[in-house]
Amino acid sequence: MRFIEKPVGKFIDKKLSNNNSDSIDVLMLTLDAELSIEKSLFSIYKEIPVNRLIVCDGGSKDNTIQILKKMPRSEIYVKPEIRTTGKALEFLFSKIETDWFVLIDADIDLEEGWYEKMLRHSDSYDIIENGKRISAYHFYREQKSKAQENERALDLCHLIKKQSIKNYHCDDDYMWRYTDIFLRQIVEKEGFRYGKANDTFHVHNEIERAPYTSDPDKNFQEIKFREPEFIIHDQKKMEQAMIKHAKAVVKYLDPDYPMVKNNRNYETIIQLLDREWVLKNGSNWLKRYDASKSMKSFAKKVLSNLKDSNR
Repeated sequence: MRFIEKPVGKFIDKKLSNNNSDSIDVLMLTLDAELSIEKSLFSIYKEIPVNRLIVCDGGSKDNTIQILKKMPRSEIYVKPEIRTTGKALEFLFSKIETDWFVLIDADIDLEEGWYEKMLRHSDSYDIIENGKRISAYHFYREQKSKAQENERALDLCHLIKKQSIKNYHCDDDYMWRYTDIFLRQIVEKEGFRYGKANDTFHVHNEIERAPYTSDPDKNFQEIKFREPEFIIHDQKKMEQAMIKHAKAVVKYLDPDYPMVKNNRNYETIIQLLDREWVLKNGSNWLKRYDASKSMKSFAKKVLSNLKDSNR
């Protein structure tokens, strides 16, 4: 099943709603990003005064392009002939018009106030990585190591001075997975200042999917999540809660209601209760309660007999 995350709330264009903000170019690389890109774009336009959204797409065959076309002031360049993100960045950098620009992935949500918090660091650095990343796998984990000065960025969520990438160059051959390191290496070797802003954050969305399916050279993997693991930290509290659940079943649920009648798990939970409590608070459960106790007793007897026979 393909689940496409949709944005919540109305679309807000910060450039139009805040006339005091100087607008800024926003650069993005895309390839088959329909699962989360619309949600990300709503966040981007809400938090950043977008002058132009400049996109280099690697040849998406899903609805990525159609979604991008709905965005105001968007410039979309479909470039399947560019085989690497390194070269695609060089292409995007050639399109910049504003003194500063935002470089961002297509699966990122921004914290409220993100742009203003990033700007606070513009006097100290020429390229500002948003170091605080929360990875969303339908649960949230801060990748604390990323915020450390000499750890790699892992994604693209930067505010960059145009002058700092004036000599950026990458051949269209191998650079794909290490673009974040390569970019930092170039600007620092040129004498520009690279720093991390850890007083704001972005959410990096990860979804079960087969990434890059439109590219025959990159469609070699699939991302699968495991079922959540429930870890009990307080056994006594859990047992108390289970007794409350059992009482709720007996007191409020009808044992003959189809959803309840056909689910044998209730036999297990009501065994936690005394028969007198069941009689007093939900006598219509007595038949199932007695049957469950008899079955449990029978199972114990069978198990005991098996142990005796194997001695």
